[in-house]
Amino acid sequence: MKKVDQILLKAIEEGSFPGASYAIVNESGFIDSITLGYFRLFPEKETNKQDVIYDVASLTKVISTTTMIMRLIEERQLSLDTKIIQILERFKHEKITIYHLLTHTSGLPADIRRANTLKSRDEVLDKVYEVDVIHPVGDTIVYSDIGFILLGQIIEKITQKRLSDYAHEIIFSPLKMKDTSYHPDRKRCAPTELRNDLVYQGYLQGLVHDEKSFAMGGEAGHAGLFTTTHDIGLFMQAILSNQFVFKKETLDMLFKVREERMFEDGTHLARALGWDKPTGRSSAGAYVDFDETIIHTGFTGCNMFIDRKHKIGFVMLSNDVHPTRETKGILKLRHEISNLVMLAQKGNEL
Repeated sequence: MKKVDQILLKAIEEGSFPGASYAIVNESGFIDSITLGYFRLFPEKETNKQDVIYDVASLTKVISTTTMIMRLIEERQLSLDTKIIQILERFKHEKITIYHLLTHTSGLPADIRRANTLKSRDEVLDKVYEVDVIHPVGDTIVYSDIGFILLGQIIEKITQKRLSDYAHEIIFSPLKMKDTSYHPDRKRCAPTELRNDLVYQGYLQGLVHDEKSFAMGGEAGHAGLFTTTHDIGLFMQAILSNQFVFKKETLDMLFKVREERMFEDGTHLARALGWDKPTGRSSAGAYVDFDETIIHTGFTGCNMFIDRKHKIGFVMLSNDVHPTRETKGILKLRHEISNLVMLAQKGNEL
C-alpha cells in the first residue's frame, strides 16, 4: 500500500525505527505483504528481508497464551471461574480466577519492579507469588504481565508440557506457522535493544527483550514468542475463515466485550478474553467494527487487529526498540496506518 509505505519510509529515514514488515489478509489469503527499511542498524546497517523473525513481545499473550487457555477451557480442563489457587498451590489470593487474569481485572499490579535484575525463572516466580493486589479483585482494569505469567504457569501445570511444546502442538503446527517459536534461529531475528546490566551485555538478537521472560529462559505467558508477518497472517486468516484451532463457539467467546471502564481522564478501556477491543484512538484506527474486532500490541513495536465484520486482518511488526527504547516512534503511526488499511480494503462499505 503506497500511502502506508510512504508513512513508514519517512519515519525510518527520520530514525524513528530501523524497519517494519506488515501483512493484510482476508478469509481467503494474503492481500498484501510488505517489508521496508533495515533489519538492523548496529553494528552496521542491513537491509530488511521478507523472512525476518521478530520478537513480538506481548502479542505472545494473545497468539499463544490466550489460545492455549481457551483450548483447555474448550476441553473442560479449566473454566473461566476456576480459581487460581485450585491449580497453583503457591498462589495466595483466593478470589482471583482465570477470568480475572484474562481480562486484566485481577487487581494484581502491572509488573515486577527492577525486573532487569532478575536472573532466573525461580526468582521471577518468587516475585510473582509474593505480590499483593493493588486494587480489589474485579474493580478496575490494570494490564498485567504478572497475570499472564500465572496463566503460563497454569498451562504448564495442567498439560505437563513446556509452553513451547504445547503451543507448537495445538497452534503452530496445525496452522503451518513454521517460523513461530520461543527459541528461534537467532541469525534470522531482528535485533532489539542493547542491554547492558548485570544479567546480560550486548544486543538482544533471538533472545527475548522482556526481562522477566529472559530470566525465565524465554518461555513465559506474557512474552517470549518470535514470529513473522507471514505466520501471523496465517493465524488471522484461520480466524477469519472459521478454520481456527478450536470450535467457532469458543472463537466467538474471544470477541465479546467482557469488561469496560470509563476513567476520569476520559480514557475508555474495553477488554475481551485476553484481547483488547478498539476504543478511542486505538492501534486499530477508527473504521474497524467494535463488536467484531479484537486487537493487541507489543512493546517491541508490534500490533495486530482482526475485524470479522469486514473480514480483514492486519499485522505490523518492527524492532522499534533497536538500538534503544528511547527512540520508539512507531506507536504514533498505528492509528493512521490502520485507518488507511481499512479505507483501502473496505472503503466503499465504510
